[in-house]
Amino acid sequence: MEMGYSEIVIDEHYTVRLNENYNAIIRDEKPAFILRGSNKNIYNKIFDFEAKADSIEMEKDFISIDFTISTKRYKDFNLDDLKVKIGYRVYDFSHTGNACNLKLNYDDIDIGGKSTGIFLFFEDERGLRFKKKFLSMDGPRDLEEEYMVYTSEIKNHNGHSIYIYETFRGYLNLVSREVNNTDRPFERKKIEWAYKRYVYDCEHGRNKPSVLLYEKFCAKYEESARFVFEKLIDDGCKNVFFVLDKKSEYYRDVPRKYRKFILNKNSLRHYYEFFNARAFIASETFFHAIEVTNSNSLIRMRQNWNDYYYFFLQHGVSYAFALKDRSAFKKGSGFTDNSFIVVSSEKEARHFVEQAKFDRADLIKSGMPKFDHAIQNDDADKILIMPTTRFFEYSTIMDDAESSTYYNFSKRIIESVPDELKDKIVFIPHPLVNRIMKRTDLERYMSEETKYDRLLQDTKLLITDYSSISFDAFYRGCNVVFAWMEKDMCIERLGMDLMLDDDNSFADIAYDYETLSELILKNYNSEHSEENSKRFKEIVEFDDSRNTERFVEYIYDTNAFPQKAKKADIADAEVSDIPDRPYVRKKPIEPNLKVSYNGKKLIRSIDFDVRYLNNKSIGTASVEITGKGIYHGKKVVDFNIKQNIRRCKFEIDGNDVSVTYKDEPLVENEDYSVEVLTDYECVDINKIRIEGIGKFAGRKNMLIDLKSEK
Repeated sequence: MEMGYSEIVIDEHYTVRLNENYNAIIRDEKPAFILRGSNKNIYNKIFDFEAKADSIEMEKDFISIDFTISTKRYKDFNLDDLKVKIGYRVYDFSHTGNACNLKLNYDDIDIGGKSTGIFLFFEDERGLRFKKKFLSMDGPRDLEEEYMVYTSEIKNHNGHSIYIYETFRGYLNLVSREVNNTDRPFERKKIEWAYKRYVYDCEHGRNKPSVLLYEKFCAKYEESARFVFEKLIDDGCKNVFFVLDKKSEYYRDVPRKYRKFILNKNSLRHYYEFFNARAFIASETFFHAIEVTNSNSLIRMRQNWNDYYYFFLQHGVSYAFALKDRSAFKKGSGFTDNSFIVVSSEKEARHFVEQAKFDRADLIKSGMPKFDHAIQNDDADKILIMPTTRFFEYSTIMDDAESSTYYNFSKRIIESVPDELKDKIVFIPHPLVNRIMKRTDLERYMSEETKYDRLLQDTKLLITDYSSISFDAFYRGCNVVFAWMEKDMCIERLGMDLMLDDDNSFADIAYDYETLSELILKNYNSEHSEENSKRFKEIVEFDDSRNTERFVEYIYDTNAFPQKAKKADIADAEVSDIPDRPYVRKKPIEPNLKVSYNGKKLIRSIDFDVRYLNNKSIGTASVEITGKGIYHGKKVVDFNIKQNIRRCKFEIDGNDVSVTYKDEPLVENEDYSVEVLTDYECVDINKIRIEGIGKFAGRKNMLIDLKSEK
């Protein structure tokens, strides 16, 4: 069914067809690009403006960025129409010709989270935008493992560290966050010393690679990493350490037998083992191993070495927010090829495969180790209220908490609890805003206890909007109520969708406060319903208290623990078929490999090395795979390099395609195949894919204007 679209003329060369699902950009009367309807960055495909920083000065009250705007096609464009967008705010800048300057007052910064990109920005009266990241002084570049990226001077302003840093791709990000310990000059010296000592030890064969475990901010000892750590120590594993802040309230919870394997956060040994680790096992992302949003380029560089395993135990089951909207959770973004993720079911695994681009072999279906120790006390009677954070109003909460939607949403939930149960309320705000909420009248409902495990042990009913802690609570035996009165607003502002809905939710859902009050009373006085238990079991399959054991069995058969793993011949490894590759003049062809052994994913540079042979010309090429660590021997795999279909000439008449190579016509289904995609009919566009076969390889995608046929 045709949905219709509006058509807007941009200039003499460009027209745009706007539809709620897709936007089509027509260049010189031929379809050129398709964008999703929610993405209005139309001008990104039209403008060629590039903003490149020349210098950055951190002044007393403001940041001064000198930058140059370059363009080839729009030299007469009025630069007054361009702005700079950082976080939630748009800023004017001054310029003389293409030489520009932005003065950004520290008090004007509003980035929502801890860091954000700096963008050159334009928006016309129809809401069509241009938004492109600033290049650093040395950007752009290919990813270089050893490149020491730029970090500006760090300014302390109103208890926040403010600075600008360069990404490894050569773009600029602005940071405004609480002060990190590693912002201090002395700590930066310690990190540099630890790194140099690590390099020295490697060069002289003195280092013994370690395994490093940690939880949120290296400040907790109650999540899955704790229980894996204790299991590893109990099994006699060597060079295994858990990083924990000595000031943490959890420090005294470490049983005595494990304390000698604790590394104090920010100690020299901590920094050294961060560089020395062959494996990181954590319930949080990689940089929690030191500090999140770290200003030190040596620490940020460490992530790119890829000479380690990263086993992500997860903080909570990932089946609340849709992963397609969470860039940090996508493979190739927050997670590289050396990452493994623990999941609790095939349903959760499919979520990662379908929405976050993971291979099934990246996922370890063992269940979350912390669930082995998740209990609910027999006398549990508390009503735990835990709304998730709202990054989009972080600054509002900081400035005037009681005017924020977060505060008012939380307060109305508390007011919805029946009077006879009010004394059972425990309100736990998100950690980012916990301190601020204590300054409001909601403090009287807040507990001094902040350890989630202990709180949940005494909880009978959890009320949240969509926190992943709901899975932990339900697993223990708590009932859960989802408060979705403001769901649509939050989901839109957060730019994310939920996986949970009316059809698969394992908890009752309230869409208004009157219903919430009724559901609180109902769920406080009842057990899990049969339907909710069935739905929960589809997402969390295991309930046998063997999650830790299953996970440890998996990692014991890797190079993370070579002393426990069985030796294996790499010749017996499975290598996925390498598709025919198109020839590219003067460029060696080096296809990525997917290598596994008995179904277990192997990691390049950890489990094997590769060498390519005869890969610079058309014909048969080879990859020589050499095992490392527990893998010995070699395996050779051949692949074909063929003529590149993209070097052909294509002509389109309606839906008919003709292809010629050096004036010789090619034969469909012998030299190439054509696949017609109809995803874009709502804007009168078809997409076809021409793929080389036979003597040809590669593919070319083309857009066909259906409107011209009518």
